[in-house]
Amino acid sequence: MVSQVKMVQQRRIKTYVEGLDEKIGGGIREGHIILIFGSPGTMKSTLCLNILWNNSTKENKKCLYITLEEEKESLIESMSELGFWPYQEEKLVISDIAGLRLEHAEADKGRDWFRILEDYIKKRYDEHGLDILVIDSLNAIFSLDKIDNPRRQLFHFFGFIRKLGITAFIISELHPGGEEISAYGEDFLADGTFALKFHQMGEADYQLRIRCMKLRHSKVDHGYMALIFRDGMFSATPPISE
Repeated sequence: MVSQVKMVQQRRIKTYVEGLDEKIGGGIREGHIILIFGSPGTMKSTLCLNILWNNSTKENKKCLYITLEEEKESLIESMSELGFWPYQEEKLVISDIAGLRLEHAEADKGRDWFRILEDYIKKRYDEHGLDILVIDSLNAIFSLDKIDNPRRQLFHFFGFIRKLGITAFIISELHPGGEEISAYGEDFLADGTFALKFHQMGEADYQLRIRCMKLRHSKVDHGYMALIFRDGMFSATPPISE
């Protein structure tokens, strides 16, 4: 007797980057954790805001953006300038570190920032629902205070997110000129990794590029693509040669 396994079509979260979703099987599988890394200025935060704004307005997804580096008001102003507007705050919530510290004063005393994040995320999930999460950035968490065992903390934090079934995008900053992706094994823990970088074109021009380095359960094109942001929309095209 030949056994038959029923294949279930896994739902995906679109990046809303024209030309990129087609290269990664239609988007990110729901429940996956994605690491987005690059040097300063490579539009990591803008790319994540693009994902959240489009999914909250067009797909009715409940989204949460946690920033540990920028104030909420500054991010909202940036969204307006970028064209991610209007937005519905009940569907796309932006929280900054100052707000988290006020809401979790007791945890703040011990500076267990992973626990602060877990408590806040779980509260949002239980009270309002949560489909997509962005954390900006991983480096900022480690800079807030000394963490005794970062690898173990990351393992448990990633496990916490997976248990909730949330699709998460975690931003990681590379030092200018640096090539090291992972400090504590986060690239191995993540289900996917996307690299953003500037490619020098001639003596004075630079082109922003994106590459999907890893994406579990997806057939992907691993080559770099030119990433273009124009009129409030991202697109990815074959790299422009020099």
